[in-house]
Amino acid sequence: MNEREHYQEVQAATQLRFNELWQGNFTANEAAARRNPGVLALRGKFKGVTAIVVGAGPSLDKNLRFLNRARDHAVIVASDAALKPLVSQGVEPTFVVCLDPQEEITKFFTGVRHRGMTLVVPSIVHPRVLDLWEGNVVFYNKHAPDIPVLVEIGRRVPHLGVLTPGGTVLSVGYDLAFQSGANPIIFVGQDLSYSEKNVYTRDSAGGEQSLESTLERQRENIVYGRDINGRNLPTLKSMLVSKQWFDWAFTTWERDNPPDVINCSEAGILTDHCRWMSLSEALFRYCRKKINPSWTLQKALKSKR
Repeated sequence: MNEREHYQEVQAATQLRFNELWQGNFTANEAAARRNPGVLALRGKFKGVTAIVVGAGPSLDKNLRFLNRARDHAVIVASDAALKPLVSQGVEPTFVVCLDPQEEITKFFTGVRHRGMTLVVPSIVHPRVLDLWEGNVVFYNKHAPDIPVLVEIGRRVPHLGVLTPGGTVLSVGYDLAFQSGANPIIFVGQDLSYSEKNVYTRDSAGGEQSLESTLERQRENIVYGRDINGRNLPTLKSMLVSKQWFDWAFTTWERDNPPDVINCSEAGILTDHCRWMSLSEALFRYCRKKINPSWTLQKALKSKR
């Protein structure tokens, strides 16, 4: 199966599975989406500031302890699954981003502190997520011009702005950093594949899943991708589509100050059109100037309420 066929298969399965859920979630969220600011309010607000986009891939285990050095020196954009591992190490992300509309993702927000952080969610997020969240909420519309139900939802709340999904939550994390003007944009825990032993970072909800059981359960969806060391690693069709999405975004998206994209995961299959560097070196190079992202964020969101 070629790349385009993988994409078409993933897209068709997604629409079939989620159309009704998207509509129901938006109906429950519409009042909140109209009341709260959208990602449009964040455009260009962190111009020239280092952004670290954190995923929950198994490689995060070896870099998690270094991320405290970025406190007050970078904007930290965490995937929902990376929230608990970060907080367990005393790292408070600036943003936590979601993409999945299912109630299942509430597991990422239970039993963990999130007051003072900002949650960035699609207008079709499950409403239970909003019930649980204690901090600020910023909405976005999913950019999906070939999915009619999402196009119609975007027309209902156009003031939110859009983020473009690419199969995994870190795609919208990257778009958020890109639109905010951040530079450089650094990835951590962005494996898009499975390691020799683990599926996720240890402290994430789902970190207890074994690679063996995952490969068996996902047998029909498993494909292989080549990593930085030339090895073929198991991954999902959806994650391989995400790798292709990142290749597209890195090479075609334009803005006045093109970002320097650096992958500090030190593992995984995101190998093209970005620089590779250890996280320690990237922190030394790009996280030396003190910043106050909370103040910038508060000012941006207050002006849009």
